[in-house]
Amino acid sequence: MSDPFANVDAASPEFIEIIATALEVRAADPSMLPVIDGFLDRLAPPDGGLIVDIGCGTGGVTRRIADRFGRANVLGVEPSAALTGKAWSLAGDHPNLKFRNGDGAALDLADGSADIAILHTVLSHVADPSPLVMEATRILRLGGTLVVCDADFSKAALGLAPGDPLDSCARAFVAGSVTDAWLTGKLKPLARAAGLTVAHFDTAIRVVTDGIGNLVWVRMAAARFVTEGVIGQPLADALEAEYHRRAEAGTLYGFLPFVTMIAVKAER
Repeated sequence: MSDPFANVDAASPEFIEIIATALEVRAADPSMLPVIDGFLDRLAPPDGGLIVDIGCGTGGVTRRIADRFGRANVLGVEPSAALTGKAWSLAGDHPNLKFRNGDGAALDLADGSADIAILHTVLSHVADPSPLVMEATRILRLGGTLVVCDADFSKAALGLAPGDPLDSCARAFVAGSVTDAWLTGKLKPLARAAGLTVAHFDTAIRVVTDGIGNLVWVRMAAARFVTEGVIGQPLADALEAEYHRRAEAGTLYGFLPFVTMIAVKAER
């Protein structure tokens, strides 16, 4: 099964809407904010500097970056035209924020033009992350910073017992919607190959016990299975209803580690 996040515009309008909603929900979810703020707290862009958020999706995290660093210029680059349009529609009043439809492996930016480049939950959705890391390094000035934050999808869980159908949805989501579930273990070698020096590397655990933060796992897995004729729509509806029942009953438990790497382009 191909990763729909790798080519969003190839999906149906209904599936694109599921993806867009999921990105916005995750960016604002209380369980995700400590992960995002954890790397933003470590950044100090200069006044008038440029922060590039590569693969920004609908711009949920990009808007948070623009809010945090009001004196810096923030550019979100997104390969999906549909998601770029969503990002512009949700941009609000951020005079320091712009979005651009573009390829993260071929950015329309000059060498050394950015102070900070961010790849947030991007590299696990590409077959070869090296070109994106190399391109992000190219646009960084000497002394500039690359931030990579991604999930260790190999450890994603949504179950309460062996054979739990919601945990099966989590596993099916990873199998069908993530290109490299083991990406986070490869980050340091990727940085070294690009000539970067790793300055910070840590893990944060995202635990979802209420709300709809992990509903996308169930919704996308079930939608794919319905399309493929594996299950019928009544079962898909029942799986989503079970997610909501657990959220209301206080028995929901979603688990996903996130890894953040901050690397520096060394001064020559």
